[in-house]
Amino acid sequence: MANRLPEEFSDLEGYVDWAEPTEAARMARRIGASMEELTDYYSTLLPRMEAIAAYLDQWDLPELPDDAKPLLYLGMMYMEAAVAVELFKDPDVPESSPAEKLTVLTEHGERALLG
Repeated sequence: MANRLPEEFSDLEGYVDWAEPTEAARMARRIGASMEELTDYYSTLLPRMEAIAAYLDQWDLPELPDDAKPLLYLGMMYMEAAVAVELFKDPDVPESSPAEKLTVLTEHGERALLG
């Protein structure tokens, strides 16, 4: 199978299925994951986030090449995992309405990337 991430991030290929392109998909992925899975993802991505940000900073968001988008989505999924690991200590927001009752709106960045 060909790498779906830039070569310098080939160590993250095992997580490429976490590269969800929308906020709604990322939230669903977070809520559907166990704390063990989220903590593993978070711990793996944490030391790579600075390099990921530097790599992606080469382009303005609308000009991001297709082959860099999975890396962006991995970074955005990291944000979802980070709140679960650092703040919630749970895949979902404790003491709140169930996630399935929420409507996630598509933001400007997603519109720019997804067309």
